[in-house]
Amino acid sequence: MNYREKAFQCKFADAAKEFGVAPEQIVSLKARENVGAYYEYKELLDTLRREVGLDHSPLSGNFQGNGHLVGNAKTKVIVVEHETGLEILYVAGSVASIIGLVPLLLRCWRAIRGHFRGHRHPDFQMLEIRRLDNNGQLIEERNHGMGLPWTKSFDIVNQALLSAAENIDGELQRLKATVEVLVARIDSVEKKLAEKKLRQATKTRKPKTKKKSKA
Repeated sequence: MNYREKAFQCKFADAAKEFGVAPEQIVSLKARENVGAYYEYKELLDTLRREVGLDHSPLSGNFQGNGHLVGNAKTKVIVVEHETGLEILYVAGSVASIIGLVPLLLRCWRAIRGHFRGHRHPDFQMLEIRRLDNNGQLIEERNHGMGLPWTKSFDIVNQALLSAAENIDGELQRLKATVEVLVARIDSVEKKLAEKKLRQATKTRKPKTKKKSKA
C-alpha cells in the first residue's frame, strides 16, 4: 500500500466516524480546479448558513485539508478545503445528499467562484470520485460532468430539493427499520417452529425393545 492510498483510507475512516457508518460507505467527490484564495471557502460556508440555513463546524480529522461538517439535523456532508479544488465527503446511498445537499453545495460553489473570478464560472469538467471497496482498496473514477444538473446556477430551488430529499431519506430509514423488525420476528418464528418440529420428532421416535427369549 502506498502513501496516497493510506491517506485516503485514513480520510474515509475519520469521515465514517463522523457519520456513524463503515469507511466503505464513504464517497469522495472532488471538483478539480485551482483555488488560490481560501477566503472563497469561507464565503461558501457563510453563504450556506446565511441563505440556506446550513450550519458548519470545523473538524480535526485526517482530511488532507481543513474539514468542515456541513448540514442540518437531518443531513450532513463534509467539505474539505484544497488548493486543487473543493472536496465533498458523503454517505453512499443517502438520497438527501446525492440529489439535495451535494448539488446544492456545488451550485453554490460555482456561483461564488464565478463572482470572485469575474463571471468566469467553473464548469466542473473534471469531477473525481473515490471510494473504498469491501477489501479496503481505493477505487477512483473520473466523470467529465456531461449532462449533470450540478453545473446550473445556484438558486432557491435547491433548498426545496434538499427538503424533499430529506423527507425521502427519512421515509427510507423508517421503512428499513420496519423491515429489520419484521425480519427479526420471522427469524424468531422460524426458530420456534424448528424447535417444535424437533421436539415432536423426538417424541414420535420410540426406542426398540428386545423380545424376551422363552426358557
